[in-house]
Amino acid sequence: MAQTAKTQPNRQLTPTPKALQKALEQSAKQAQRLADAFGVVVPTIKQKTTAGSRAPS
Repeated sequence: MAQTAKTQPNRQLTPTPKALQKALEQSAKQAQRLADAFGVVVPTIKQKTTAGSRAPS
């Protein structure tokens, strides 16, 4: 039984902050596309721009 525990992959249940940010950005883009398709205005929060990130277009 000890061997089967060792052979199972060590999976992390919590995504990394980078993965969470990417998922959030993708979700926001999809929500905006849907809102645009149905003519709905979605309130948004302006992001702070840093040296490593691009300004939203």
